[in-house]
Amino acid sequence: MRRWFTAILACALSLALIAGCSAPPEAESPGQTSGPSSSQPAGQTGGQSGETQPRREVQGVTDTTVKVGGFAAQSGPVAPIGISVRKGFEAYIKHVNDQGGVHGRKIEIVNIIDDQFDGSKALTAAKQLVESDQVFALAPILGTAGFMASYDYFVEKRIPVIYPMTGVEQTAHPPQENIFAVQPNNYDEAKILTQYLVDELGLKKIAVLWQNSDMGEQGLKGVKDYIGELGAELVYDAPHDAGSVDFTTPVLNLKQKGAEGVVIMTTLAETIGIVKEMHKQGVTAVPITSYVNADPVNVPALAGEAAIGLYAGGWVPVADPDDPNIQKFWEIYGRYNNGELPDAYGTAGFIAAELLVKGLEDAGRDLTYESFIQALENLKDWSGIMARNLTYGPGERAGVKAFYLNKVIEQDGNIVMVQVNQEPYRLR
Repeated sequence: MRRWFTAILACALSLALIAGCSAPPEAESPGQTSGPSSSQPAGQTGGQSGETQPRREVQGVTDTTVKVGGFAAQSGPVAPIGISVRKGFEAYIKHVNDQGGVHGRKIEIVNIIDDQFDGSKALTAAKQLVESDQVFALAPILGTAGFMASYDYFVEKRIPVIYPMTGVEQTAHPPQENIFAVQPNNYDEAKILTQYLVDELGLKKIAVLWQNSDMGEQGLKGVKDYIGELGAELVYDAPHDAGSVDFTTPVLNLKQKGAEGVVIMTTLAETIGIVKEMHKQGVTAVPITSYVNADPVNVPALAGEAAIGLYAGGWVPVADPDDPNIQKFWEIYGRYNNGELPDAYGTAGFIAAELLVKGLEDAGRDLTYESFIQALENLKDWSGIMARNLTYGPGERAGVKAFYLNKVIEQDGNIVMVQVNQEPYRLR
């Protein structure tokens, strides 16, 4: 049960976050779109975090309600992801509302629009939510394609965006005052993985095998930007396309370059192919990979003994079914979803709702954009029911910059993935 929870969380989020990558459309000029209405008390947002911005009027807030909304696929091939995200988000909001809401206000989910995991439809949805539905904040926001297509609009309109469910660097770099990331972005993740190889395992010659995608490119950038500070050396890197199956040449090259550690920034099938080829060629370099591959079921099953020694990051700890928080999560989710057990996508939606509610609670009754953003910026290592160790601040929008490390080992005749650190591992 414990390993099952980690597996579905890692795998499911990897699908939701990496699939459907697309470039953002050209940003519209301010004159092309209408801004939020000005019918509520004044607040403040806008620009990169830490900048002083003019106070502006708040929308979507009355004495008894606060409006929120987002987009997530509810039809098409990605619908199972979006539907579960919606269920998790709605479950926690309904739970809070049934307890009286926040400071006397019920949270009204105006709409979770079906963008079919399509960037252009997501941008249209974002405009509807901000300009027509007049939401106070945007959540849930599912997927790389939708986030990137809407990114310039989010920045321009300055409406709070809570937990965009994607690993791209733009969720936190550069920090935008209104965008609050939760899960690690691929840039910071690669830095943490490299630091673990160098500081904890004593390895100095590092290689990177990376997918030709946002994930891989940003991971490689993280390693390059940080390797010198660590006192280590990047001896080799090589890209590959999604779906690649032949890793003979890059593995041979990293072996010839004397790599001692290998940062693997790609998805599950390619990671399996890489570790199998390393095993075949007798490569002794230590492989470490993204949290999207922290899969204790499929990694041992698909790679077998070739996976032994592989490290994988994880931004949540292994779930203990005896943990009161886990039990509470399952109870709340099931109460509003006909007794269903949550999957990983539902977990992500639930976490987005937790963070939104925490911001509303700490902002106080006098809810403005300024008070809401300051409330989130004041969070230091905060954990909710399922949210874990979130920290923000002026100029800091990466909520999680720490990892639990998992390792594939042989134990009692079985190949298993186990968690190797009990406390989150952080950047220096």
